[in-house]
Amino acid sequence: MFETLDPQEQTVARRWPLLMYSTYAVGGLVFSILGVRRHGLSQPFRLVVGAAMFLLSLTWLITTVRSTVPVTNRNFGVRNMILILLLMAQEIAYI
Repeated sequence: MFETLDPQEQTVARRWPLLMYSTYAVGGLVFSILGVRRHGLSQPFRLVVGAAMFLLSLTWLITTVRSTVPVTNRNFGVRNMILILLLMAQEIAYI
């Protein structure tokens, strides 16, 4: 009855989440590989953050590819913020 009163969720074009998630997946993988090559397993925080970034972005990438429903602007923003926070945590680990 009141469906018309709810604001419609704006959707994001499919290419932007695919581009962002694949970029973060490559970045997380590179951070993990380079961290292990440089420091071995003596600094596990870097490895965990890089692996988390890789796995989250890979999961969201696969979900976006398989989904028939477009990603909403809110979901895209929240996921992007999570990945940016992981990226900042990766950089803090270098201090």
